[in-house]
Parts: sequence; C-alpha cells; structure tokens
Amino acid sequence: MKIAVLSDIHGNLEALEAVGADLEKRGAEKALCLGDLVGYGPDPEAVVTRIRELGYMAILGNHEAALAGGRILASMNFQARENSVSTKALLSADNLHYCRQLPRTITLEGALFVHGCPPDSITAYLYLLPDERVVELFEKDCRQLFFVGHTHQLKLVYLKAGRVIRDYLGEGVRMLSRDQKYLLNCGSVGQPRDRDGRAKYLIWDSGKGSVEVRAVRYDAEKTAEKIIRRGFPISFADRLR
Repeated sequence: MKIAVLSDIHGNLEALEAVGADLEKRGAEKALCLGDLVGYGPDPEAVVTRIRELGYMAILGNHEAALAGGRILASMNFQARENSVSTKALLSADNLHYCRQLPRTITLEGALFVHGCPPDSITAYLYLLPDERVVELFEKDCRQLFFVGHTHQLKLVYLKAGRVIRDYLGEGVRMLSRDQKYLLNCGSVGQPRDRDGRAKYLIWDSGKGSVEVRAVRYDAEKTAEKIIRRGFPISFADRLR
C-alpha cells in the first residue's frame, strides 16, 4: 500500500493544494496528516475543511490541542499563544470540534504515527530525544516504523552497530531494511524549516519497503501576503520566503 504522510500544514492552503495534486499523480491509496493542520498560517478553516473533503486521516498536533487552552496553550511562546487564539476565532464550530477530537496516534500497516515522539507525545521533539530513549523504544516496541512530525525537518533515525544514527532524509526514494527499525520525520507541508521553501511530504510504500521524499513548489508569496493581511506576525510570513 502507498501511504502519503503529511505533517505541519499550519493553515497553508496553497501548500496543501499543491501537495494534494502531487500525491494524486503518485497514486497514493491513503493519506495521513501528523497534526498541526492549523496555526501560523492564514487559512485554518479552509485547510481543515479540505482535509476532511479529501478524506485524509489526521492525528492531534500541539496546535490542535492548544485550541482547548490549558497546559499546551500556556507552554507556547507569546506569538504562538496569541496566534492560537486568533486561529480559534477563524474556525467554525464544526471544524473546531473536529480538531479537538483528533486521536493522539494511529497505527496503520504496522507503523505508528504520532505528532511529536513515540509512544504518544504531541509536544516532544525528535531532535531532543536522547539516544538511550531511541534504543529503549526500538527494544520494547514491536513495530518497525515510527512516523513523526513537529520539528518541520526531515530526519531518519536508526541503529547501526549499536549506535543511534540521525541522518538527513533527502529528496527521492530510500529503501528501508526489513530487519531494521526506523524513526522518520516527514518534514512540513506548510512551513518547512530546512532553508528549502518547498512543501515536503513522504510516500511510504509498505509493500516495497521504501519511502520517498516529495518536495513540491507552490505560491509561497501568496500565502505570505495573506498572513500579513490577517494581521499575523510578519515573521510567520518571512519563514515561507
């Protein structure tokens, strides 16, 4: 089965539409979003509506969790906190309910999908996960693959000769060993932070045992201008340029 894995769309409708068109050409049978459909970007309502129209599966990100207030919202920096309040005001009651009831994890084709870090964190960052925790996860969890987002940066983590290797996951196809376990960060559709503004997502072929990084161009300037018109911080727009 070909499964498209998207993360961190962040209210960027132009990036989502470009990725949707690309993955349709690639013949993905399912698509799954790893959270943070909203936040920072100018079109949270349109993005959530489009995800639901397309029938993509989705899980809870920290920006969806922040819509309910409480500890997650309080832990954000000032700009993100203020933006979460603005984002909530832009969502319909139906889409707000949809965001709040998203599951923390999904298991599909034997792989675990979570926003932050396994087993079910929506706030932990992969790059801060100590090597000993990676080893412990691989030893105790019977699943082979763990897909995460949250950092906005592509990464492939695995063991080699007992050492934890953290590789950049570059554009193109990479074969995965059947007797190896992997943590994969699929980057970001709507707000990549790798000095490459293209929208990133993965296509996992569970039959072939391969993962492909797709990088799709879109009209980032249009999104940036919409962010500014919303009155959101200009830094949110500058991240896309």
